[in-house]
Amino acid sequence: MNTNEKKEMFIEITELSEIIKATDLRATMKWCEDYNLPIIPVGNKKMTYRFLAEAALDNRIIQVLKKLHPSNWKNLYNLYKDNDLFGYQIATQNESAEPLTLETRTTKKNQPVSKYAQLLAKD
Repeated sequence: MNTNEKKEMFIEITELSEIIKATDLRATMKWCEDYNLPIIPVGNKKMTYRFLAEAALDNRIIQVLKKLHPSNWKNLYNLYKDNDLFGYQIATQNESAEPLTLETRTTKKNQPVSKYAQLLAKD
């Protein structure tokens, strides 16, 4: 493994802080602790594993997709990872499109409100 691959294997806490929009480095360290990401001191910098940080970030979108689209969440997640917005929109439109049939339409019958109107409606 060369040095570029090692460099890409880790992410600096300052970079992660920008990604998660943390207010300071302590908040980022707390975030890492909450998601069980190890903090690795390298010289005067603190780092964590890039793969684990991205997995923790993606876990949020996976939970949302599982809740909204339980049967199609894997396909939608792949579209998200590929940044395919058009494909995502098409996939979600096809999933939620329910044809309107006469059986699904309901008509609400107006009920008279006043006692006088109720008496007239009985006749």
